[in-house]
Amino acid sequence: MFILKNSSSISQVARLRSPKFRQTGSNCTLSFWYYNYGHSVGAAEMQLLVDGLRSPTVLWRAYYNEGNQWLNAVIQLGRLPRPFQLSLDKISLGFYDGVSAIDDITFENCALPPPALSCEGPSRFWCRGTKACIDSLLVCDLVDNCGDGSDEDNCNPDLQCNFENGLCNWEQDVGDDLDWIRIQGPTPTVNTGPLKDHTTGTARGHYLYMESSEPHQFQDKAILLSPLFNPTGNRTCIFRFHYHMFGKQVYKLSVFQRTVSNTKGWLLWYKFGNQGNRWIRQTLYISSFKPFQILVKGVVGDGFTGDIGLDDMSFLGCTLYN
Repeated sequence: MFILKNSSSISQVARLRSPKFRQTGSNCTLSFWYYNYGHSVGAAEMQLLVDGLRSPTVLWRAYYNEGNQWLNAVIQLGRLPRPFQLSLDKISLGFYDGVSAIDDITFENCALPPPALSCEGPSRFWCRGTKACIDSLLVCDLVDNCGDGSDEDNCNPDLQCNFENGLCNWEQDVGDDLDWIRIQGPTPTVNTGPLKDHTTGTARGHYLYMESSEPHQFQDKAILLSPLFNPTGNRTCIFRFHYHMFGKQVYKLSVFQRTVSNTKGWLLWYKFGNQGNRWIRQTLYISSFKPFQILVKGVVGDGFTGDIGLDDMSFLGCTLYN
């Protein structure tokens, strides 16, 4: 499918709408090849239109001439429980000179997990309605993996936070250089940070992000503190979270564990650099014979395209310290 100019109007929009889809599973992605070439070829935008939501969610943007080549775009849709459509908008400003095209649109891993005749073992969970058999690590992680919500029933709200109503029982560290910011939709800077949250997959949902633009400087730190937890003893406490590290100047995200207040603690996990425009799930196994706390630390890179996002943080097999 390609676009040619068909009027002399200065501002023009060409719009391509998908059929309506009923829902998607939690690992759903959309990919396509696009071509955007010419001196004043203009911008293109893919939007998500969800039934019941007034505002569209921007999923992808191409702003300018990207050369005489086909390029691949991969968009993370995730779990969308309500019917939705996709809209591809091509905007031309001024005298249109160039060609825009799209081809090979593909949906992958978008089905809900299939029903199972049996589901045995401590590492499996049998979904109540859909009868799917899923990994027990997916239970109470703020994602509807079953497709009927049963894996998110009867969860302790003190052990999870999707940032829809604030920071829950997490706190900003007062000894760092900047705070994590709660936001909806895209971050203020182009070509860095998420376009949407992980929980809802739309611009309506909230998440936390670390702003890397001025006045913040290289290696400034933003630290988020968990509540205190009881010792795990011989058992393991599991920490799940989703992070987003997109931008040429993204620097570092790390997770620490500490048993003494006002100390740095010891490193459990870290990630450096640009990881692409997607939310990534991370699972950490924690053991401690003393009460402990988790620290999530973002570090600013050497430029403004270094925003880092956090969402859907949850604990499994852990108990809060009284």
